[in-house]
Amino acid sequence: MATEATKDSAVAGASATGHWFYSQRLREVLFQCVAAAGVVFFFYYIIGNALTNLEMRGIATGFDFLENRAGFGIVQSLIPYDENQTYGRTFLVGLGNTLLVSGLGIVLATLLGFLVGIARLSRNWMLSRLASLFVETFRNIPLLLQIFFWYFAVLRSIPGKRDKWSIFDTFHLNIGGLRIPKPIWEPGSEWIGYA
Repeated sequence: MATEATKDSAVAGASATGHWFYSQRLREVLFQCVAAAGVVFFFYYIIGNALTNLEMRGIATGFDFLENRAGFGIVQSLIPYDENQTYGRTFLVGLGNTLLVSGLGIVLATLLGFLVGIARLSRNWMLSRLASLFVETFRNIPLLLQIFFWYFAVLRSIPGKRDKWSIFDTFHLNIGGLRIPKPIWEPGSEWIGYA
């Protein structure tokens, strides 16, 4: 007990005499400033080194390429697009497609989860067991393995772009998608809607 009082009085006496290195708060702030300066210097050095090496090799940086012609087509687009558009327009098409797929995925996953959850609570023994089997199967298989299954086992079994599966010689399915006849509306077609 006496030694702690002696240490406290020694620290108090040292801080009273003006020795700044005895102040714990000052040391904490100093160490944090040194660490922050080290991190800033590290990133400054890495970025500077990368820019120097890119410049020596003649590789341009920046976003100027977004104004260049893309030169490739995109199958599905929510906004008008052709291969003469710029990379910036291509980015917007990709962003729109991503938002569409994400929105549809959220809605369909919510509906599927709601229906399976209701089915698990059902009093029907078979429906409840099938829903439980579905949940336990997909819960215990890693998502990456499920993606590999759907891509390699299911999508790879569908014919390539030059071949197709035909249903009634009207509907055609291949890896490019499902092709269905386009309705041609002529005078008098509105009666189909009325019917």
